[in-house]
Amino acid sequence: AFLLPLAIFGWRRGPRPAMVAGAALSVAVGLTAIVVIARSFPPGINVIYDTGLGAIDLRGADNLATAPVALVLALMVSGALAPLPETSSAGATGSYIVQGHDLESVVRVVASVGGTVTHELGIIRGVAARLTAEQRALLDSQQGSLHIWADASVEVTGKPPKDDGDTPPDGLIGIDFTTLVGADQLHAEGIDGNGVTVAVVDTGHYSQRALNKNTSNQTRVLAQYDAQLDYQEPSNPLLNTDENGHGAHVSSIILNSTNNGSNQQPVYASVAPNAELVIVKAFDRYGSSTYADVIRGLQWIYDYHADYGIRVVNLSFSAEPQSYYWDDPLNQAVMRLWQAGIVVVASAGNRGPNAMSIGVPGNIPYVITVGAMTDN
Repeated sequence: AFLLPLAIFGWRRGPRPAMVAGAALSVAVGLTAIVVIARSFPPGINVIYDTGLGAIDLRGADNLATAPVALVLALMVSGALAPLPETSSAGATGSYIVQGHDLESVVRVVASVGGTVTHELGIIRGVAARLTAEQRALLDSQQGSLHIWADASVEVTGKPPKDDGDTPPDGLIGIDFTTLVGADQLHAEGIDGNGVTVAVVDTGHYSQRALNKNTSNQTRVLAQYDAQLDYQEPSNPLLNTDENGHGAHVSSIILNSTNNGSNQQPVYASVAPNAELVIVKAFDRYGSSTYADVIRGLQWIYDYHADYGIRVVNLSFSAEPQSYYWDDPLNQAVMRLWQAGIVVVASAGNRGPNAMSIGVPGNIPYVITVGAMTDN
C-alpha cells in the first residue's frame, strides 16, 4: 500500500532517484509497522513463517480479536519475506536422484564433485543429492557409469471434497462398501487380516481406537517411520502424525475395526479389520512429497519387512513417469519390494481416463493397480 503510490509518484514527478527514495521510505514505514503490530500480539501467540510456501502460520491464536492484526501482519510479512525465485547463478542447487553400480561408489563420486548427499538409497543403488549446474555437468560427463534423474514431486491421489452439496445416490445409502466388494463374505469365514501386517506409505497416522486396536481391542500399530525426517518413533507408535487426513482415510479403508453390526453378526467398516499396521509417513500436510522421500520410505520397508511381518504395502499416490516403467527410480524401489515377496497395491492416479495416463508406481505390471470409474 505504501510502495505503489510513492514509486509511481517518483517515476512520474521526478528522476529515478526519487523513485528509489520513495521505495526506501515505504520499506522503512512498513518495517516500523511490522514491529508495532508484532508487539501488539498477546502472550502465547507464535508467528511462524514458512519460507517454502511464503505463508504465515499463527499458533495459539484462539482469540478472534487477534484476527485483524494477524491479517495485516500476514500480508506485510508475506510480501517482505516471500522466497525469491531460483536463479541460474552458479551457486544455486537442485535435488537429483543419482544412480550407479552401488551405493558406496555413488556416494564417493557425488562427494568428489562437491555435491551434498541428502538420502542414501541403497534399494536403487543410488542417492539423492543437492547439485549445482556445474556439479551435475561433471557427473553427466561420466557417461555410462551414472544415471541422473530429477527429484520429482509425488502427490497422494486424493481429491478435494465437492462443494455442491453432492450426496450419494439413494441406492447406495445404507450399503457398506465391504459388502459391495464381497469382503463381508470373507469375514464370515474368519478371513479378516489376522496375522498380516500392512505398511501404509502416506501422510501419517491418525491416532484413534478404530485404527490403533483390532476387533479384540488389542493394540496393532507396530511402528511409525517418518521418511521425510528419517526418523522412527522409538516409544510411541500410536503418535498422531497425520496433518492431512489422506493417510487416515486409506488406513481406515484397509483395517478400521469398527463393527456396525452385532457381536453375533458383525459388519466391519474395512476390508481387513484385524490386520496389523505399520505407518510410513512420506507426505506432508498438503499431500506432497518427492521421489527421494518416498524411495527412502520404501527403503525402510525393505530393510524391516521381516522384523514386522510386512506382507502388503499400500501406495495411494502417483507421479508422472520419468521413463519406462522398469527404468523409473521410484518404480525400481517398488519392484525390489515385489521381488522380496511383498504384495504391493498402488493407485492408478487421477489423470485418467486417456491412454498412458496411469502414473508411477501404478504402471508397474507386477503390482495390483487400483482405479475407479463412474457413469455419473
